[in-house]
Amino acid sequence: MPLARQAVITEPYQVAVREVTLNDPAANQILIAAEYSALSAGTELAVYTGSHQWLQDPAMPDWKFPFRSGYSAAGTVVAVGKDFPGGHQPGDRVSYPGNHASLELLTVGHERCRVWKMPDALTFERAAFACVARYGLGASIRVGLTLGRSAAVLGLGIIGQFSLRNLIAAGASPVVGIDAVPMRRAAALAAGADHVIDPTAGDAKAQLHAYLAARGAEVVVDATGVPAAIPVAMGLACDAGQVVVVGSPRGKAQDVNFYDDLHRRYLEVTGAHGNMLFEPAHVRLAGHWDIDKAQRWLLRSLANGRLSLAGLVTHTIAPEQLGEAYEGLLHDKDGYLGVVMKWK
Repeated sequence: MPLARQAVITEPYQVAVREVTLNDPAANQILIAAEYSALSAGTELAVYTGSHQWLQDPAMPDWKFPFRSGYSAAGTVVAVGKDFPGGHQPGDRVSYPGNHASLELLTVGHERCRVWKMPDALTFERAAFACVARYGLGASIRVGLTLGRSAAVLGLGIIGQFSLRNLIAAGASPVVGIDAVPMRRAAALAAGADHVIDPTAGDAKAQLHAYLAARGAEVVVDATGVPAAIPVAMGLACDAGQVVVVGSPRGKAQDVNFYDDLHRRYLEVTGAHGNMLFEPAHVRLAGHWDIDKAQRWLLRSLANGRLSLAGLVTHTIAPEQLGEAYEGLLHDKDGYLGVVMKWK
């Protein structure tokens, strides 16, 4: 029976690495050994600080302490049950929505039981970001046509970075990043952003209008996770523009003038949570995109360089450094951005 190391959030602001014994794979299971897992700062920090709304929801039993964080990993198949679908074999290099753990046992029927083979040219470190990247991809899919359309991304944390980078890969132009943190703006430029805006240097709306020589961007992505930023994002869009919310806005926005700021301007404001890509209604609406198509596109694009990771990875950590990384992501925003955990 295999022994696994798992990083867990034991209570707010407390992290530990525990050892657990896993069962050998049953007929409907697959066992994967992680090489790298990537941190998703928004979700993981919401749990780490105890602020995630699902921690208080009795209908969400998996979202309680001790909590196994992480949902984006890459590694090697160790063993496969005879009834596990997909034709996977021991030794296959795969991407999967794994927690921060040295070994993951996935069971058919569980929502996390998804495994995608990696292109030969893709490294484990880059592939570890594939599941996190899907949460930024949602904006590019949700707006429909992207080629040649101006786009602005508000908030350049990890999800904002992938929103911006996916828009670039999808042909949006020009693409503008907006964030107060200099390092995040530099990372966006390294990835190919056409322009960046510091909102502390003057009115962001005026700066965007001046750069575009137009009254706003055709596509605006809110990746801040702050409810109060959604009206700001609406103000950055041109009339009849599209505003897509990809950062999870935990809370309520106040003082939204729906007549003057949305209805009269013919704006479209939509959500684009990465997990909705496989919902049947969205599959029909978005041109037959689903989670498998999205992950395969992301893996290919990470392998061939179409989706850039330039300037993104600031730290590679050991499992025992997870708490230090969370504190860095919370308090050192000019030092921490993309963090990967190395398991071997």
